[in-house]
Amino acid sequence: MAPLGLLAAFAAGCGNERASPPELGRPDRPTGYQTFVSPDGAVSFNHPSNWGVAAGEGPEVARLYSGTALAAVYAYPRTDLPTGRAAVEDSRRRLLASLRRRAPSFSLIGSHLTEVDGAPAVVVDGGGEIGGHLVVERTIHVYKPGIEFVIDAYAAPLSFSLAERWGFRPLLRTIDLDRASGT
Repeated sequence: MAPLGLLAAFAAGCGNERASPPELGRPDRPTGYQTFVSPDGAVSFNHPSNWGVAAGEGPEVARLYSGTALAAVYAYPRTDLPTGRAAVEDSRRRLLASLRRRAPSFSLIGSHLTEVDGAPAVVVDGGGEIGGHLVVERTIHVYKPGIEFVIDAYAAPLSFSLAERWGFRPLLRTIDLDRASGT
């Protein structure tokens, strides 16, 4: 995952480089599932056993990929994270404003509040171009005490629904961020 051009500016509004897109092709149908645990034991999630998975460096904690599908988990230490619903909604509005400023060609599909691993989160869905390829993207900002996790999942438009069903949803349903945040 090298720099991602247009959407790189969007990830968490942090300005950090993101991973490069995977090779073109449909994601592999899962042949089973297994658990990834980061080397420091801070983050874990289930994923298709026949998809690639790797620990990341720097803010990137992990990467999951198959065909055009890629999901990456980033961790950014922060002390100014929102806690209540109104503060998370304000964060969502700031993320969207930052996205409009920094990536004006990004096509916003929608955004909403949710919870991931028991923590408040902001979901942003949209589309754009990464490495010269059109993608559908879902970015989720999860606010744990002292750490903002960003889960960035994308795939080619024709593959996104399969990638979401086979890889992205299982990751989100099973992700454990508690050990990383000390909660």
